[in-house]
Amino acid sequence: MSRKLLDYDPLTRTAEWHFYDEMSKKTYIKTVQDVEPILETNKRKQNSLNTSRFTKKDDMYHFASVPNSVLLEWKQKYNIDWNRKEDLPKIEKLLMSSEYKYLRTVDRI
Repeated sequence: MSRKLLDYDPLTRTAEWHFYDEMSKKTYIKTVQDVEPILETNKRKQNSLNTSRFTKKDDMYHFASVPNSVLLEWKQKYNIDWNRKEDLPKIEKLLMSSEYKYLRTVDRI
């Protein structure tokens, strides 16, 4: 199987690859994102933030960083779009799940 880099976005660390399988004569496009820096930052924030100081009176605080590849995964798996206001409760539920804990920077919404 041959592969060729089509595009790379250094800001999001996302690469688009073209794969061609000579045996089946099929073409595939694969998007790959290096999410390690985002996850490391989330982990560092989880360990350093004192969430006890947050109250309902606080206007905003950084709750999570979600890589584009995870947003695409949610779109494919759950038909959830972060741009749709009606999907926000579903996104909050996913972010509070143990499966996606690594995306949070604090333990509560």
